[in-house]
Amino acid sequence: MYAKIEDGKIILPPHNDGDHYNVHLDPQWLAAHGFRDMSEEELAPYRPAPEPQTVFSKLAIRRAMRTLGIEGKLDALLNASGTFRADWQDAQEIDLADPVLTSALSTGGITDSEIARIKSAILLAAPEVI
Repeated sequence: MYAKIEDGKIILPPHNDGDHYNVHLDPQWLAAHGFRDMSEEELAPYRPAPEPQTVFSKLAIRRAMRTLGIEGKLDALLNASGTFRADWQDAQEIDLADPVLTSALSTGGITDSEIARIKSAILLAAPEVI
């Protein structure tokens, strides 16, 4: 990919607008303007870090809590709060960073530390994606 680094950011050459010959794709023009063919390895340090995963399936969350020995807290919360139970049942996935959810979990006795451990347990158990 032709690019250059300026002020710690990846700059790509101007694109072809489709109406005219794109002089910007000419290797001489690219070189004259500081662009060069850069590998993904060269660009990687300048790409933003991916956001940490916070959305998981309900089954993954339950299994992680079971592994951590805190599944009973989830069951107790589901039985104690009709609103939480309805939201849990209606949701396809659960965002463990959602403030409303984390507040409900906290009310149910699930600590921030336990939420972090749940995320870690899920991510460690996930098969590697190729």
